[in-house]
Amino acid sequence: MKKRSKAWSYAEMVLLLLSFLSALWNGIYVNSPSVLFAILAVVFLFRAVERYYFKLKLEFYFNSGMVLVFIILAALPFIN
Repeated sequence: MKKRSKAWSYAEMVLLLLSFLSALWNGIYVNSPSVLFAILAVVFLFRAVERYYFKLKLEFYFNSGMVLVFIILAALPFIN
């Protein structure tokens, strides 16, 4: 396993903060579950890429599965 640099850690923290703020904005103004699930999918996609880069296979598969789940949940309202 490679050692994570500070830039990766800070990028993940900034992404989590931005996703939290956009989720708050979604709850106040838009109130759409699809936007919330898309935000979560982006967060887990970043984490999956990071885990793949640092060769953490189990966490990579978990994060990839979560991305698929959140993409499916985001698309469900549009299927009807």
